[in-house]
Amino acid sequence: MSDGTRSEQEIFDELEKLCKSPGYVHAIAYFCFRDNVIRYAGELEVDDVLLQFSMERLVRTEISTLLGLAAKGDIEDTLPSPETIQEYVEQSDALLKELHQSMIPPLEVFFDPAKVSDPEYNPFTQGAALRESIFYGGEAAYNFQYRDLSQIKYKNDSDWFLNNKGFSIAQAGELVTSLCELQNDKLNDLMPNMVKTDPKNWSMLPAFKFTDNELSEYSGIDLATTKSFIESFVVPATIDQNSFSALDDFNPLNAYPIIKITDTEYLLLQNYSLVEALYETPFFWFLDDADYKVEARKNRGVFTESFSEERLKLVFGKDRVFTNIDIYKGRKNRVGEVDVLVVFANLPMGAALLERRRASRKQWVREAAAGRD
Repeated sequence: MSDGTRSEQEIFDELEKLCKSPGYVHAIAYFCFRDNVIRYAGELEVDDVLLQFSMERLVRTEISTLLGLAAKGDIEDTLPSPETIQEYVEQSDALLKELHQSMIPPLEVFFDPAKVSDPEYNPFTQGAALRESIFYGGEAAYNFQYRDLSQIKYKNDSDWFLNNKGFSIAQAGELVTSLCELQNDKLNDLMPNMVKTDPKNWSMLPAFKFTDNELSEYSGIDLATTKSFIESFVVPATIDQNSFSALDDFNPLNAYPIIKITDTEYLLLQNYSLVEALYETPFFWFLDDADYKVEARKNRGVFTESFSEERLKLVFGKDRVFTNIDIYKGRKNRVGEVDVLVVFANLPMGAALLERRRASRKQWVREAAAGRD
């Protein structure tokens, strides 16, 4: 007998229908304002920021899911009635809460009576036990870190950007910064303007809209370059947005978060998604270029190694960090290489050491289970 609990896919499908409703994008704009914008007057206080940790707040992955589903249909920005928007918001909150509950695995996944006595048993090696934590987990970096690291990550690829995308990686960094500041200004102007507006026409959406000319003037970068940058982060026609049919599927709005409304007007509802896309998406452009992908992989390796070396030197000191170390067993038998090696307290901090530590930990578990000290 069914316990009345719906499956994740059933909830997802109902959410998709809701997201395709006329004018639903206004509800998403409300969520972005409610859950992503820190609202305060005067000086920022601790209590102003604590609202970001409310259990009622939607996280970015949830809002991105709403956007990805809405983009599967024609995004209509015609303003619905306040009652309709309120209904969209309440239904969305309820469905997302139900979706969250559906992702939490039953206790049997964590505490299988047949396996709990096995010292090798680890429930967190199962995908079912990790999906909820991954989807609802915190962000991997601050937005400015994605922006700044993209400059370092792709500095050796700047010619490719200029020749194939029409902007340099430095200009991309300036444009994402300018767009964030432009939208912040729009948000600051939103509430005073709404006071003068009939409540029937209230919407948060205008704060997230921008034109190519607005961004060009705000950044000081010519219109053609600005346009090339914007269009590079609009979902290309080669990607089928209908392929986003389950929560685990690739959501094109994560890699291409700018939505095109007209030839000159665009919509960006989560600035964080854009700076993350600036850091992540270009490498996949490189892989589509058969003549460049080998060079791109080489540049990626150089970035990873040089950045790791720089960070580790700041922690351990330059005299304890070594690069491109060959490992020999005996005088002639080369068994491996360490790109970046740290020597700390006369011990090498490399992959081999970590593997030995894992092996020692497993041995300790076995001995403990056998009742040995």
